[in-house]
Amino acid sequence: MEKERLINYLKSEGYSEIKEIPGRGICGLRDFIFTTGLVIDMDENQYYGRYCYPSHKDALKALDEWNGEGDPPGPWIKYKGAPYERSNPLMENGCLNCKANG
Repeated sequence: MEKERLINYLKSEGYSEIKEIPGRGICGLRDFIFTTGLVIDMDENQYYGRYCYPSHKDALKALDEWNGEGDPPGPWIKYKGAPYERSNPLMENGCLNCKANG
């Protein structure tokens, strides 16, 4: 699927702030029930994974600042997807106001 058509399709499916990040493919944001996902490597059938943030504001800031190397910045709570799920190693016991937030 061509890039512009894919972006329009993803927008129609509820994704926002869609852009390409080097080494991470087409990425964007998607609001879930309790978190906002920074979704990576999307196509018309699937995505590779997502970083769950406590707010849309935090996820948008991370998407804007991330160069695609390592994990995105900011207080992401959990990564879900390939190759495995994991919690943010900068957090202590899931605390959002600990190391990840300074």
